[in-house]
Amino acid sequence: MLKVLGKWLKIYEDEIGLFLWIAALLFLVRSSGILLNNYAETAFLKRYGVEYLPIVNMINAVATFFIMGVMAGIMGKLPGARLLFYLFLFCGMSVAGIRFLIPFGIDLIYPVLFMLKAQYEVLLALLFWNLANDLFNTRQSKRLFPLITAGGVIGQILGSFGTPFMVRMLSFDNLLFAYLATCVVGAVVV
Repeated sequence: MLKVLGKWLKIYEDEIGLFLWIAALLFLVRSSGILLNNYAETAFLKRYGVEYLPIVNMINAVATFFIMGVMAGIMGKLPGARLLFYLFLFCGMSVAGIRFLIPFGIDLIYPVLFMLKAQYEVLLALLFWNLANDLFNTRQSKRLFPLITAGGVIGQILGSFGTPFMVRMLSFDNLLFAYLATCVVGAVVV
């Protein structure tokens, strides 16, 4: 079955394992991102409204510029897989730490979380695609990257449709622990 599917998708036999691994990794990046995105946007808009979105987005754009500059320097010093591993853990643990601050009623948490979700999404995607570029040559990339992207799309779809189910099972604020869990799984998969 796997050989037939590989032949149909033009994945060579020696690439199947690496392809499945990297597609699963993008699935985890995107599914975790959509969980955090759904929580952060809902919580921010509920407490602050849309009138603060331009301010937060402007601050976020400036922060992205500086964070990417720092990340470019770090990427030259550490292997991509190790950096992605550490970033997965950092993202998950920092969001779980924020979850423990929610009962204290600090309203500033929500704009910070809104900004973090955008930063984490960009950073994880950057490191993922940097790793993918290290693993595949140009010819393979042309064939496989559209298929790998499908793993991310499936992760976003399942994360979106799974969010209401998780909210019913865990409660809305505990979605942040679900994000932690997907980040830990992502770190293990790396």
